[in-house]
This record gives sequence, structure tokens and C-alpha cells, in this order.
Amino acid sequence: MGKQERQIVIRPENEGNIREIYKSKNGRMKEDFYLEELTKLQIELLKLQNWVKKTNQKIVIIMEGRDAAGKGGTIKALTSHMNPRGCRVVALNKPTETEKTEWYFKRYISTLPSGGEIVFYDRSWYNRAGVEKVMEFCSQDQYREFITQVSNLEQMLISSGTMIFKYFLDVGREEQKRRILRRKTDPLRMWKLSPIDGKSLDLWNEYTEAFEKMFARTHTHICPWTIVNTNDKKRARLNIARDILSKIDYEGKDQTAVCLLPDPSIVWVYSQYQTAHLDPTKEVQKQLKELKEIKEAEKKERKAQKALAEKVEKAEKERTKEEKQKTKQEANKEKEVKAESKPKNEPKAKSATKAESAKADTTPTKS
Repeated sequence: MGKQERQIVIRPENEGNIREIYKSKNGRMKEDFYLEELTKLQIELLKLQNWVKKTNQKIVIIMEGRDAAGKGGTIKALTSHMNPRGCRVVALNKPTETEKTEWYFKRYISTLPSGGEIVFYDRSWYNRAGVEKVMEFCSQDQYREFITQVSNLEQMLISSGTMIFKYFLDVGREEQKRRILRRKTDPLRMWKLSPIDGKSLDLWNEYTEAFEKMFARTHTHICPWTIVNTNDKKRARLNIARDILSKIDYEGKDQTAVCLLPDPSIVWVYSQYQTAHLDPTKEVQKQLKELKEIKEAEKKERKAQKALAEKVEKAEKERTKEEKQKTKQEANKEKEVKAESKPKNEPKAKSATKAESAKADTTPTKS
């Protein structure tokens, strides 16, 4: 890994969208231009939502990324004018003790969209590949099981008619540090601060490695990862909205009123700039093999434990049987001892009495 800082997705910015050259002095997008563009995109998002409801579509939009990358703010900007009856935001708390004993994906299944719904995930099942792996909230076996199952789950959802869009919001280390420090001092942002935020700065390279593996093993052509440079939140939000709208052919789509093509310096598909040395297919096969070996080992262990239990049970039965036989033998022996201890002259006395009776019967009586 090395000691130096690793940055996997932030790339030098360029003016990919000529309309966004209007910036303030600090290099950020001007507020009036941002609000004007956002309003136009929100109108298009409403058209998309109406089409989803009319055609009974199901859409999942996943927002993953580094801490303080702007996931919640992006979702708020995209959904602020959507009809809440057909749009939901899912941001689950840490699993309960009961949920920890269940299949990992179970608590997410019930949150999936029904027909006519759009569901945004402010962090998703990919928690297991990021924060849970780095912070060791899950075991290696749990991680392996997740990484080999998640793509199959997503493929099943897509096959059943669900559209899935996966976005990874990345932010530079210095910008992340600035945002986390602001959360500590701004009363309106303190609720966003968590103990993990501070640790994420110290574990930057560990998170980078975990994300690289996550991309390599879960990026597929039917469910790709889209990377977003969020060093400028406003530009990121506009371009995420454009990317979503550009991928769906909804009714009433108007590409003349607002630009619906994302800036390639802000948003890009992971495979186009993949730097990981891992082959996704080979890695998945490797993980499947490892998982199979683990399950075979567990099966052998269960079989050995069962055989041992049967052996112990058999030995216990034999011991019980021997004890019963021993008890029976002791009881019989006790009876024999009692029988032998009875007086031996008692039968002779009875014989003498019988002889005297017979003699008395034969003695003549005097007349």
C-alpha cells in the first residue's frame, strides 16, 4: 500500500460543460447560476417521477461514498420537489442485535421500491464493503459472503424490472477534513457528526483500498458504478441529476431547456478509469471458491461434531446399561445372601413335629 496518500477517483477538473464557466472568485459555482440550473433539473426530475408512476417502473438510486462527501445533501437537492407519495429516502441505522443474526440483505429487501416508486439510499448494503470492513464491524467470512452475493442480488432485482443506479461520491482528503471540522463548529451541522468521521481521516488509505476492491468486484455492465467528484458540491449535484436523467427515456424529456449531459470531469463510469489491478471476474470466482471451501470445512466440522455427539451418546447408553446390569446383579446377590442367612434347624423342627403327630395317632387309647 505504501505510506503516501492514495486518491483513486478525484481527477483534475476541466471545463467539460461550457455553461459552467461562471464561477465566483473562490473557484466555486455561483449561487444564482446553481439555483437556476437546479430548478430546471428538478422540473425534469418531476417529469421522470410522473413517468415512473404512469408506467409502474421501479427505480433504486444508491448514494455511497466517503464520509462528508455530500450524499445526504445531494439526495435532498434531487428530491426536495418530488411527490413524497412516490419517492422515498432510505437511511438505515446500524443493525439491531436481532438483525445481526439474520441474512445481511434481509433488512434492505423490505425497503425496495414497489411499482411506481423511486427510492434513494443514503448509504446502502455496500456499508459492508466500506465502513464495516475497515472498522472491523463484520468478520472476514461475512465480508466474503457479501461480496460474492451482492452482484447476484442486483442482477435478480434488475431481471425483475428494477432499475439500479449506483453512485460513489468521492471527496479529496483536505476537503473532507474541512467539512468534518465545520460539522464540529456549526450547530446546524453537528447532527451529521459521528465518531467514525474523525477516524475516516486517519484511515484514508484503508478506505481507499476497500473501495478499490468494492469497485473491482461489484462493478458489472448491467449494474455499473458511477464515480462523482464532489469537491464542489453544487457542480456534483447538478451533474448527478443530469446523469440520472440522461440514462432514462422518460415522457416529456426536454434537452433544449436544460443541459442533460453530465460533465465527464465530474461524473464518469468506473470501468473507464479503472486503476485496480484486480480482474473482477477472477476475483469473484476466487471469492466463490473460498466461500465454498469455508462451507465445506463447516460441513465437515458439523459432521465431526455429530459423530462425536453420537459416540458420546452411545457411550452413555452403554454406561447406563452396565450400571443397570450391575444394580440387578447386586440385587440378586443381596437376595441370595438373605436366603443363606436364614436358620437351618427350622426344617428339622417341622419334621420332628410331624413325627410326634404321627406317633400320637398310632398310640392306642385306654378304654
